[in-house]
Order: sequence, then structure tokens, then C-alpha cells
Amino acid sequence: MQILDTFMSMGRPHHWIEYIMPECAKLPSLSPSSSAKDLIPTDLSKFEQLKTETQAVLSSDEFRNVVEVSLRTVADALVKEVLDQSGVGTPSSGTPLVKLDQSGVGTPFSGTPLVKLVPRVIQMSRLLLDEPTRNQFVQMIGNIHEADLFFTILYASTSTV
Repeated sequence: MQILDTFMSMGRPHHWIEYIMPECAKLPSLSPSSSAKDLIPTDLSKFEQLKTETQAVLSSDEFRNVVEVSLRTVADALVKEVLDQSGVGTPSSGTPLVKLDQSGVGTPFSGTPLVKLVPRVIQMSRLLLDEPTRNQFVQMIGNIHEADLFFTILYASTSTV
């Protein structure tokens, strides 16, 4: 959780969007064609419009909130899954899943050093890559009210290009 908090608070408010879509993204390379007429200027303007609209959505506070809630939900579920698989069980409500000591070493509430849980995390990585229709984490995000509302509003206000 501390890693997630650090990632979400680094740099400018929307710095992480640059990993998804750099602001200075260049046009994709076009394959050679038989004629220069194949490149229609209106297509370029539609592409630029799409990039601009995508950048606006990705940098919106609403999207940031949906991403943050989604990441926290999935991170909580992953930690719970790791603890359950390791036989440790889950803490009672309000108990932090991981505590950091003064040196920054993390220990789950059970007292098990995090380094001993790494093999479990590696095994669980396959769960994250499941087909979306079978992926429990994708389904969790789909069940988050904020995510559902955000995408409902986004698609309702989308104009056809």
C-alpha cells in the first residue's frame, strides 16, 4: 500500500499519465503507399482530436479518482489473497495489512516478513493476466460504483468522430 501511495503522489498530479500517453506523442509511422493521396488531412485532424479528447479524459480528476479507487481495491484484494494463501489469514477490520518499521522493512500484520511472501505474489501474477471475462480483479473494478458511474457518463457524452 505504501508503494501505491508513493506512486500516486509522485511529481505532478497527473505525471503517471505520461506513461500511458506521452504529451509529445508523435504520429505513428505510416507504411509506404502507392500514392500520397492515401493520407487524407481530415484523418489526421480526427486523430489529433482523438488524442486531445483522450488526454483530457486521462488527466481529469474524475479519472484519477477512479484509477486510485480501482488500484486500492485490487491491491487490497491481492494482499488479502496472498495472506489467505500463505495460511496467515486476514486481519480484523481497521488493522493495517502491512506495517513498516523504522528502517522501512515491511511486515504483514501476522509478523511474516514480506520477503517470505514474494513467491506467493509471483504465483498470483497469473491471476492478474486472466482473460478479462474470467479475471476476478477486472470484475471487482467493474463492480466499483465510481468506475461504473464514470464510464456511464463518459460513454453517454461521447460524440462520434
